[in-house]
Amino acid sequence: MAIDTSTPSLEAGVELERTLDRLEARMEALQFSLRTLRTSPRRELWWHDLRETRETWFRLVDPDGQDPTSEGS
Repeated sequence: MAIDTSTPSLEAGVELERTLDRLEARMEALQFSLRTLRTSPRRELWWHDLRETRETWFRLVDPDGQDPTSEGS
């Protein structure tokens, strides 16, 4: 009897969902900071962090896809 390893375990799926939720919350917080604190000296750091967070989120959601949204959204 062989074990099917092609489908992720329920636990792995739940962990992926948690990770995606955390990344989405982080993106929302960074976008809020960028909108409300436009003159902050940390703005460039937030932009960089937002780009990296979005790239990670999209890689996890669709490893072969591309980010369909523009950077300014």
